[in-house]
Amino acid sequence: MTGSLPAAQLAELRARLCVLNERAFRGISSGAAHIAQMTNDSLDEGRSLEQLDLFQREAGVPLEGRRLLEIGAGIGLTVAMARKRFGARAYGVEPGADEYGGASPIAADLLAAYGLPRYLVMQGVGEHLPFHDASFTVVISSNVLEHVANPRQVIAEALRVLAPGGFLQFVVPNYGSWWEGHYGILWFPHLPAVLGKFYVRLLRRDPAYLDTLQLVTAGRLRRWLRAHRSQLEILGWGERLWEERVRKLGFAEYAALGRLKDLLRIAHRLRLVNALVRVGRSLHWETPIVLTARKRGH
Repeated sequence: MTGSLPAAQLAELRARLCVLNERAFRGISSGAAHIAQMTNDSLDEGRSLEQLDLFQREAGVPLEGRRLLEIGAGIGLTVAMARKRFGARAYGVEPGADEYGGASPIAADLLAAYGLPRYLVMQGVGEHLPFHDASFTVVISSNVLEHVANPRQVIAEALRVLAPGGFLQFVVPNYGSWWEGHYGILWFPHLPAVLGKFYVRLLRRDPAYLDTLQLVTAGRLRRWLRAHRSQLEILGWGERLWEERVRKLGFAEYAALGRLKDLLRIAHRLRLVNALVRVGRSLHWETPIVLTARKRGH
């Protein structure tokens, strides 16, 4: 859990965020315990630090001193950690607005609790970023692209505000894999939305939430990137990270990932891991997709 905030402030933020999560995810969660874990995960400094460290490892560059934008900054914890722990000049955008011009009262109050300006997480959407061209040297987004209205436009906007020589990273669930993290359930690779709604209804979950999702796959993301081939040097898709996690089970059990880890433990006991990795490589089962790229230029 977040350890840098006073206990009273942390408890107050947790209570407010829990109310929002109950409203947003009541129909898709597996119960009150799942909502509570989602809330705790959102306030976990370790999760944000892990995300920022993932960027450094995949891009091969430090964040210190870089001007960073997070698309879909949520409650602003990753922006705060990027500034406090990594020395980045970090900003974020998130839909919604409050009286401070920020994305939400919770984000504004969390930033203030860390001694940071409330405006660092601004109101905005990925399709229309409120920044000038080439404003940032790093643009990151984690578990957001599947929620936007127009992924192609979000990608184009991310590249517009990224300076030549800068780095881009999108972390996004892979609907060509066997896991759906929002519902916390097994998924059938490339399952169409209409069949997916029938499937989640059988599991007694609200199928309407699927209407809000872009069912991103590696192939679909590659098609969205074609218009930008001349601008981008692709550094990776997250295959090595996925294989390492499958082989070593070295990933945190955020949200419902504990269930996924239990399934992988069964594969280990049955000595199926090597076969799983071989087939997964060829069929692009890596999840999440971790697209890391550099914008060409100086």
